[in-house]
Amino acid sequence: MVDRRIRACQMSMGSRIIQLRRRYKFSQSRLGELCGVTKAAVSQWETGASTPELKKLLMIRSRLDFSLDWLMTGEGEMMNGVYPRATGGAVERRLKDRRSMQQHDRRRTDRRRDESTRQ
Repeated sequence: MVDRRIRACQMSMGSRIIQLRRRYKFSQSRLGELCGVTKAAVSQWETGASTPELKKLLMIRSRLDFSLDWLMTGEGEMMNGVYPRATGGAVERRLKDRRSMQQHDRRRTDRRRDESTRQ
């Protein structure tokens, strides 16, 4: 009986993740990028095969406007409506900026490595 309730909760959380993703017009890959997981992980969340870690949900919550209570329990409204968070375009810019910073750091590290091997 308890196992059935847990499974039902996971399934409903999965459907709410789908709703949230569709609200922001995100693909599974794009949602995964927000919290550092793969498209396959998001797919598993949506089907109820696994449950996202709270840390991952908080990462998504920090970038999108939605009620964490709604996502986890189904209670209340999806949107907080307190203040607007990043929408599609802003999220894309943040991800692009983050990627360019990571590339810059890699190039700098590579240059340092090259300089140290020459000496």
